[in-house]
Amino acid sequence: MKQAGRKSSAQLAIVNDDVELLARVAPPQGLTNEQCQLFLVIVNSRPAEWFGDEHVPMLVELVRHVTTSEVLTRQIEAVVPDDNGIISEDDLKRMHLLVNMRTKEANIINTLMRSMRLTLQALYRAHNAANLAAKESGKRKPWQKKN
Repeated sequence: MKQAGRKSSAQLAIVNDDVELLARVAPPQGLTNEQCQLFLVIVNSRPAEWFGDEHVPMLVELVRHVTTSEVLTRQIEAVVPDDNGIISEDDLKRMHLLVNMRTKEANIINTLMRSMRLTLQALYRAHNAANLAAKESGKRKPWQKKN
């Protein structure tokens, strides 16, 4: 027989054995340690039922593109100007190529994240986002100066 009213904290603390725990998707073999960690971060950022085994190929592609983008970024940042602040023509050509490659990676990452509904846009409905923006519009940020 069910008791009327709110449950006490003692009743809420009891673990229900009837509840079936959903297993989260595990990273497949063949990923690097960095890619496995990113895979787990993404999977753990959503409820357990969000991803199934059918999503693993897209998640693998996402983490591979993200790590590739990070490698490209490190190579771009490794280009250092000489003592006069000038970058050689060869380095500029290389940098241009790397930036184009990183842009393509960013577009692929964006497409994959949208298709799996991992973007902020997927988390907020349009009217909720408008309400949040309206609430924040009157407040000044700490870095904004008063005129």
